[in-house]
Amino acid sequence: MNYNLIFIISLFVCKAISVQPWNLTFEAKGETFFDYFDFLDKADPSHGFVNYVDHQTALDNGYINISEGGDVYIGCDHERIALEHGRDSIRIQSKQTFSYGLFILYLSHMPYGCGTWPAWWLVGPNSPYGGEIDIIEGVNMQTHDDTTLHTGPGCDFTNVSRNFSGNIVSFQDCDSTKTSGCTISSDNINSYGAHLNSRNGGLYALEWTSDGVFSWFWTEGEIPSDALGNNPNPETWGEAYASFPFGSYCPPSNFENQTLILNLDFCGDWAGNVFESDCPGKGTCVDYVMNNPQEFQDAYWNIHWMKVFC
Repeated sequence: MNYNLIFIISLFVCKAISVQPWNLTFEAKGETFFDYFDFLDKADPSHGFVNYVDHQTALDNGYINISEGGDVYIGCDHERIALEHGRDSIRIQSKQTFSYGLFILYLSHMPYGCGTWPAWWLVGPNSPYGGEIDIIEGVNMQTHDDTTLHTGPGCDFTNVSRNFSGNIVSFQDCDSTKTSGCTISSDNINSYGAHLNSRNGGLYALEWTSDGVFSWFWTEGEIPSDALGNNPNPETWGEAYASFPFGSYCPPSNFENQTLILNLDFCGDWAGNVFESDCPGKGTCVDYVMNNPQEFQDAYWNIHWMKVFC
């Protein structure tokens, strides 16, 4: 592990505005993937039935590993009945923080199934104040990816033009002290869960500048060549499936000093609350997650790489 690199990136805050070209800040992949992250092994802020473990425990139990080809596996315990504190799983968060950036994740598989709540997201130090940007998020048997903004007061898209290809879930007041945030769902059925996995994954990109927050997704085989390289140009990518332009109705100051997180939660404030309607006949979410370890063999991330540009 490169401890000098870790010390440097832990002090650096990405503060690029909207300058082209984007410059590669870090590329997490292969044996050095986890050098850019800390493992959270504390209580889940989202009240999930989950026991987040530290790096060494994750290694010892096979919850993380690197394939011969360099892909990164991030999973959970799928062999044992869970104890009352929750099913063992992973939550990693970046040592670096960001106040703008281009975030790209290229993967072949994501967690899926009843009781699961996987996410790749950005969050400020005092959420919802300082903002939260959920890039990949969904629960249970969901089929389309959701991109969501959470803020405190002062971000409302009610009267804003809607220039995106995705489907509106909620596109009004993003104040999460009163609402569930502002959410746009991808129009691509291969953007989440079983369909994504059956198509060998794809690539997610989120651009966050002083102009706004914009999200794209491409299924494997349809990814623009520049998005796979180190000189990405979002101006050539066509219409975003999610677009949240900034203005007086939602100033960019709502989002700053964000930590980048990837995790797999179970039940909790979202997946648990809709479990019985999403997965009828399976009892409660906690009982299901506790007593059916074999159902979580498919609950894992398989990542080719993650890149951040500033």
